[in-house]
Amino acid sequence: MKQKTVAVVGAAETTKMGKIPDVSVIGLHADAALNAMADAGLKPTDIDGVACAGISPVELAQYLGITPTYADGTSVGGCSFMLHVRHAAAAINEGLCTTVLITHGESGRSRVGVGGFGRAASSLMGQFEMPYGVTSPPTMFTIPVLRYMKTYGVTEQDLANVAVIQREWAAKNPRASYRDPITVDDVLNSPMIAWPFRLLMCCLVTDGGGALIRPAPSGPRASRRSRSMCPARARASRRRWSARWRTSPPPRPSASRGRRPSTRRASSTPTWTT
Repeated sequence: MKQKTVAVVGAAETTKMGKIPDVSVIGLHADAALNAMADAGLKPTDIDGVACAGISPVELAQYLGITPTYADGTSVGGCSFMLHVRHAAAAINEGLCTTVLITHGESGRSRVGVGGFGRAASSLMGQFEMPYGVTSPPTMFTIPVLRYMKTYGVTEQDLANVAVIQREWAAKNPRASYRDPITVDDVLNSPMIAWPFRLLMCCLVTDGGGALIRPAPSGPRASRRSRSMCPARARASRRRWSARWRTSPPPRPSASRGRRPSTRRASSTPTWTT
């Protein structure tokens, strides 16, 4: 796959964020998709590739009136959509499609139109994890994090500081649900969820979504507006189940260090061209 050959021409979030009790999961996908199309100056008929997780890309395409030549339903958790970006670039480079719509929508708080999650008693998780209380991310990541803390000397205060810095970033986003600053003591005094995670260390579950559009590098769809080039893409895989992570090597320290907000632009910032 050639570098800097596929751009992002449109990106948007859902019209509302936070608590949206009157919109289903597929409705959130569609709302974000239509906003991204408006941002790019495109119509559903301009889209011939659809990628999403949580719902079927075929279902979403039909919902939006799109007839795709490429559909991607890769679902590997929260990073699914980063893989969709890479897959879209590969699909465009191979001529499978010309313009890919990538969407995310989650009714995490209101639970409207939410599908089931595979936790059958006969599944790996049902056999080896759920009987011991492993049911959600705060309980699934305890073993690898505890090993990381032991290997690299990370303290509870260090973990709490990550949440503090994330809140600093949230304060810069007018659409964030919580923007008030917190301290390390606030985090450490919040209720324990699953050792070593406390309430303020856990990801906030909300309603909302987002979408972006990736076109081929040439043609009218790519030149209608400014675009953001993606200079590089990569992917990796680690063992999923908590019970297996006991034998997995811990990640490098640099992978989990929090960064405070800065006004300085990083060198890896996408290049905007016209």
